Amino acid sequence: MTLGMDRQPAGDELARLGKTLVSHFFVLLKSAANYGAGHAAIVQRVGNLLEVVRAITGKDDDASLILKGGHLYLGDLRLRPDIATFEGPRYIMELMRRHHLGRITFGPGVTSADLQRFVYLLQEPQEDEADSFQRLLDAVQQRGIGDLELDLLREDEVLTITPQLRRIRSAGDKVRPLYRKLLTTMDEVAAEVASGRRLRLRESKRVVQQIVDLLYSHEADLLGLSTMRSHDSSSQHHAANVCILSLLVGKRLDMNKFHLCELGLAALFHDIGNCDVPAEILDKPGELSVEERELMERHPLYGVRKVMKLKGLDDLTARIITGIFEHHLMADFSGYPRLGYRKLGLLGRIISIADSYDGLTSSRVSGRTAYPPHKALRVMLSQSGKSYDQALLKVFVSCVGIHPVGSLLLLDDKDIAVVVGNSEDPAQWDNPLVRIIADRQGRETEGGEVIALGSPGSPQTITAVLDPYLYDLDVSRYF
Repeated sequence: MTLGMDRQPAGDELARLGKTLVSHFFVLLKSAANYGAGHAAIVQRVGNLLEVVRAITGKDDDASLILKGGHLYLGDLRLRPDIATFEGPRYIMELMRRHHLGRITFGPGVTSADLQRFVYLLQEPQEDEADSFQRLLDAVQQRGIGDLELDLLREDEVLTITPQLRRIRSAGDKVRPLYRKLLTTMDEVAAEVASGRRLRLRESKRVVQQIVDLLYSHEADLLGLSTMRSHDSSSQHHAANVCILSLLVGKRLDMNKFHLCELGLAALFHDIGNCDVPAEILDKPGELSVEERELMERHPLYGVRKVMKLKGLDDLTARIITGIFEHHLMADFSGYPRLGYRKLGLLGRIISIADSYDGLTSSRVSGRTAYPPHKALRVMLSQSGKSYDQALLKVFVSCVGIHPVGSLLLLDDKDIAVVVGNSEDPAQWDNPLVRIIADRQGRETEGGEVIALGSPGSPQTITAVLDPYLYDLDVSRYF
């Protein structure tokens, strides 16, 4: 992340360190929303943050992030993000406002354990924000978090929590923990497979059933989370996203909850066979050799083999096996495995579409730049009836929209907006529901207004679709 800053000849090094502090703190906070304490991803990011704290304090400067006048400072140095780079500072400022924090000072003696306890404390939901600062101070003391200094935010800096913003946060409090639980479940599955143990479906089935239940009340929020960018582009995120996207299609097809659970589990495990493919092949930048590609293309068969080792094969495991085996066959059977198999079931066709869409819109493949959602759909629509089932692809587009949830838009009045919902009416697909996140001057909008484009009270039109990856912007933050 690159931040624009006040530049002074003597302050260039401090400015660089300030940029790094903000970036590492932001990444740690985002990672803590997905991973539990002690996870390798958390330990690595805590180490990065500690390194820059040591560098700042080693120069006899305070590693202090200060919220003042609606801006974020490192000590006396003001950080000046613009629309292309405001995500890290914006996220930290909103978090500080939520806890009524005016200053966070990382002392030279702060430890990895201290930082881990602190970031998870900041992530805990707040039922009543009236005494949030005092409750935070009490919790810091109770949990033995040392060498951190916190100051109260000035009263005129406190964020006013509107009913709309409170509803948004309430939805996030329900959906995000479940998404995180899904990632944890896939971590455990990967560990089981790596150790040679048999797969166990019980916990995975329980989590998928909870997602199915939430789908009927928080569909847009779940779809928004499926746009979440993973800082390590993990296969766990991909599995979770493909599960959610597949369930959205299944729900639109009026599948009952029992069949949705089968679809969700098949989607969740669709790439489980990758555990038997060498990491150097999965992570290889650039083109694979003929031999490497042949090995990689065996992963559906490897996945089938793992599921068949389950005790007591039944209809559920048969559905999972079908989804795993078929998800790369493609609608015209031009994919793999190449075994003369000429039958493609509903689950395989749905998972194939969800898998391709998430693959195109993420940077999971080393060396490949992710497509923004609208370009990914354009690529897929060009293969409608060939690689993808034509009717199901139309259903998928009706779920995510021509401007899919998570798309970043420039409106004709120069406001910047994120798509948060779409109409089921194809005639309204060009007019999504959007949240304004920045005004025409590029200044962020706290708890931005949600408007339906094309409605009588919202005459704005879409001028351009922006690529959030170019702006290092995590659009999932707005759900």
